[in-house]
Amino acid sequence: MSTRYYEFGPFQIDRLNHALRRDGKNIPLKPKVFDTLLLLVENHGRVVDKDEMLQRLWPDTVVEESNLSQNVYLLRRVLEEETDGQRYIETVPKRGYRFVATVTEVETEQRRMSMIQTRTPRLWKPGIAALIGLLLIGLGSAFIWSTKRPNSPEPTAPINSIAVLPFKSFGSDASDENLGFWMADTLITKLSNVKRLVVRPISSVRKFTSTNEDAVAAGRELKVDAVLDASIQRTGDRIRVTMRLVNVKDGAPLWTRIVDEQVSDPFAVQDRVAEQVTEALALRLTSEEKNLVAKHPTQNSEAYRLCMLGRYYWGRPDVENWKKAIDYFNAAIEKDSNYALAYAGLADSYLSLVADSVLPKPEAIPKAKRAAMTALQLDSSLPEAHVALARIKMTYDWEWTAAENELKRALELNPNSGDAHREYAGYLTNVGQNEQAIAEAKLARQLDPLTQLTNFQFVWSHIGARRYDEAISECQPMLAMFPRAHFWLGMAYLGNRMNEQAIKEFDETLRSAKDHPLAKAALGYAYGATGQREQANKILVEFKLVTVTSACMMTAPV
Repeated sequence: MSTRYYEFGPFQIDRLNHALRRDGKNIPLKPKVFDTLLLLVENHGRVVDKDEMLQRLWPDTVVEESNLSQNVYLLRRVLEEETDGQRYIETVPKRGYRFVATVTEVETEQRRMSMIQTRTPRLWKPGIAALIGLLLIGLGSAFIWSTKRPNSPEPTAPINSIAVLPFKSFGSDASDENLGFWMADTLITKLSNVKRLVVRPISSVRKFTSTNEDAVAAGRELKVDAVLDASIQRTGDRIRVTMRLVNVKDGAPLWTRIVDEQVSDPFAVQDRVAEQVTEALALRLTSEEKNLVAKHPTQNSEAYRLCMLGRYYWGRPDVENWKKAIDYFNAAIEKDSNYALAYAGLADSYLSLVADSVLPKPEAIPKAKRAAMTALQLDSSLPEAHVALARIKMTYDWEWTAAENELKRALELNPNSGDAHREYAGYLTNVGQNEQAIAEAKLARQLDPLTQLTNFQFVWSHIGARRYDEAISECQPMLAMFPRAHFWLGMAYLGNRMNEQAIKEFDETLRSAKDHPLAKAALGYAYGATGQREQANKILVEFKLVTVTSACMMTAPV
């Protein structure tokens, strides 16, 4: 008779019933994961090439090699190689995999008799069995959220991109919308240290704050593989985080988990959440990534709270919120003078104010530069600080080589940083490398699709390349989402010598943002280009009366 059972270590495979057991207990496996194990076991002792495995496991489908790697990783977890110290699956670099444990093949009848001889008598009465079952359920519930095993099915395909939505606050703190923002922002920052994972930035997810938010719809808008949807609740001196990882493709929940910690230690909550999520995503972290994910930028909980408030207000695109952000970042620095992230946020806030001509360059740029340099002295591995310094070097110091070096360092630290790719696109436009600029801007938008500034840079890279028709086409669908897209569209019309249309767009911009100096300056130019000298001179007089507008066009390379 043909082999039906395979045995290795404490495990048994029932080939006919597609089952894996350990010491007689079934271990649930996804069909393709089981097929991967069976293929390796049937060929134990020899290297099975990756191409052969892909062909046999997915005969009618074209899949990436990462699907196979994911299956092998899940098998290693199920077989508990690291826990038991026993190796079952060996990776042969550039070739494939080999099952290295001793395998015993058992015929059907042999196995049946063996099971009969070794079976423990099962004389339980139904009532006793039910009580035992309840007892086991009670014991199991105490460990249901342990980190060793997830309590929901593992994803069958690798998760390459994820969006962490702002955590929803319930209970006594339901009015504190900032709490959920802080938790999401911190987790996003931690996960961004994993270079194999694309994580949408807080700027793209911050709008998804509704307690009724459709996680799948949000994931589709953000163009990710999975969404982490979570809620947070305080009860007495404890804080509970309930998390759900959802597959965007079909809406199926991939994993759920609860973290319950003391309120007095917010860092313990963050660490636990990050640990659980990286495990759920089946991420094998390098030692450097583990250190970065576990890293605490400050040990002062009040400084952390103030810095998170600063980041919350800095992410809101208006002047008053940027001013609030500066106050909060400065307050955080007072609590912890070594808080690098707070200094980086301070630099970004000053740069936002000077870019909108709210503060004059002589006042804002030295403060921004000092904050960025301090951040890097405290933590040279902080991508945000490198990006901030690059903006200063590029836009205000005109030190092009230094700016490029800072941006390349930021991308080395975080290859999936939409901010770094966006600013690099701006640099490339400034130095006339237009096709590379468009490629970088496109990548930035893929990484950060819902941020206004990133979408602007994508349009601006086309304007810099004199591809005005494409810029106009790109702007049209953005108008509903970003009112300032009227300004971008006006600039594209201006470049295309469609001056009357440009005037309409600049007028529309100034209706919603009266203090938009760039739109006003461009409007004056458009009036002059169409021979409307009186209107052009009127705007010129306004500019002469406002001293802070001498740098109004500095943020828009030409």
